[in-house]
Amino acid sequence: MKVTHHGDDHLVCLTSEEVALLVDLCHAAAFSDHLARETRQGHRLRRFMTEVQQSLFDTAQGVWRHKRQLPAQRAVQPPSSGTTAPVTKAVAGEASQSTVVSKSSSRPKRPRG
Repeated sequence: MKVTHHGDDHLVCLTSEEVALLVDLCHAAAFSDHLARETRQGHRLRRFMTEVQQSLFDTAQGVWRHKRQLPAQRAVQPPSSGTTAPVTKAVAGEASQSTVVSKSSSRPKRPRG
């Protein structure tokens, strides 16, 4: 972004990417609950955002369209791990078939009542 000052006026030069961002920001701000709706300043701000959106929309739309047409970056071939055989677990031995003795007795430790 470049800004040139001419007295009380300012000339702002934006790239197409910056134009698209500005239009997005104006659109988001238009639906924000943080902007005063019924004040004079709120009306001026909303009118300004609408003018920005309307005058720059075509440029922003061109940027968005171009971004959608860019090919997605995908790996042509996944990275090699150096392993060609599948990984399998060994067959479970007798340990998996055994039962564990209970650690608690069947009767309560404290009497009821």
